[in-house]
Amino acid sequence: MTARLETLITRALLDMLSDAIVARLRLQQRSALVLVSGTELGLRPALGSLARLCATGWRLEIRRTADASGLIGEETLRELAGGAKAPAAGDAALAPREIETCLQRNALVIVPTLSRPLAARLALGLSDGAVPGLLAGALERGVRIVAARDGCCPASRERLARGWNKSAAAEAQAAHHLGQLETLGVELVWASQLDGAVAGGAAPAPVPPDPAPAAPEPRGGGVFGWADAKAFEGEEVRLNRGVLVTPLAAEELRARHVRLVRV
Repeated sequence: MTARLETLITRALLDMLSDAIVARLRLQQRSALVLVSGTELGLRPALGSLARLCATGWRLEIRRTADASGLIGEETLRELAGGAKAPAAGDAALAPREIETCLQRNALVIVPTLSRPLAARLALGLSDGAVPGLLAGALERGVRIVAARDGCCPASRERLARGWNKSAAAEAQAAHHLGQLETLGVELVWASQLDGAVAGGAAPAPVPPDPAPAAPEPRGGGVFGWADAKAFEGEEVRLNRGVLVTPLAAEELRARHVRLVRV
């Protein structure tokens, strides 16, 4: 009788433990670490995306860099974090155990405002600070990272509207860093599309008309600029090898998933 009672108690404890593990795993599957960096570009649509994720049951753990503290009000952060305080990560590096624990609590990492300095640090493998350290740790562990490109993309409408694209060298450098991040596996989307990308429900690309329009192919050379890329409507642009593609044009094609083929 005693042995049977012990068996029943053991089974009950195992069932309770299994239920707790399953519940924790389900919670983790809809939990994201949100890292906010210091840029206001794309901030409004990014907050809208995060609010929509919260409305569908996502739990957000928010950390921010010191220079992001003045961009988002504490009340807004607490609403998104379900009442929890969003600490300013500051510049101090986190201990490896703290990074491990933080990443284990969440299924993925969301960067709603990716600034150019943060993109450069991540592309160069620098982890000098809490937020860069968490991102570097996520990359090392294969944790999914979804980041909004509005703050650093040369093709960002906000950057273009403010005239922040005067230096071709700076724009080329930013495009290069974004390309490196994509190579590392970071999913770059526009801030307004963050929630769709996270949930995996992004709208399918529109089907181009048949036949798809083709860009003119300069014979001897020339320049394919941002205006040319913006006006192009197909899925593949074919250019002679002598044609110079400007960094802004290349970034515009990349942002709209248009293939560039040299002929």
